[in-house]
Amino acid sequence: MLLSNLVGTFVSFVLGVLNPRQLNKAGPDWLWMGGRDDVIRNLYFRPDGSFRRYGRPALVLTLIAGTAALYWIVQRI
Repeated sequence: MLLSNLVGTFVSFVLGVLNPRQLNKAGPDWLWMGGRDDVIRNLYFRPDGSFRRYGRPALVLTLIAGTAALYWIVQRI
């Protein structure tokens, strides 16, 4: 059940990032541990929720690299 909640939240976040009609791309504040002042959130998003200059490519690269790293770790076990 915890895994399905995590997957659902992640998919909701990714769909929100890809939706051009949604203004606040960062999602709700409860999604981030520090709310609007979260350190990781501020790497990719401005305080109003829009992407920083290179926020979208950086977020996509981070998700791809993280997935590749997890795949590599699982293959090594």
